[in-house]
Amino acid sequence: MSAKTVCRYRSSVGGTKHCQDELYSDGYCRFHFECVQRGELLPNGQINESLSDQNRRRTINNHGQRPDDRVYREP
Repeated sequence: MSAKTVCRYRSSVGGTKHCQDELYSDGYCRFHFECVQRGELLPNGQINESLSDQNRRRTINNHGQRPDDRVYREP
């Protein structure tokens, strides 16, 4: 994964997964760029603490995350 080809938004779940959508503007995909424009994300990419809608926070956080397709096996 190259930071030059995918969105720079980093999920707060684990803090290591970047959004996998293609760049749109200012290093963000279209969805996360629009979140910045609406004030839901700060310019540094953090979710704005004033955003109290937990469903919206989850939507922003999980956007562009690919599901884990590994097969779960019991030890």
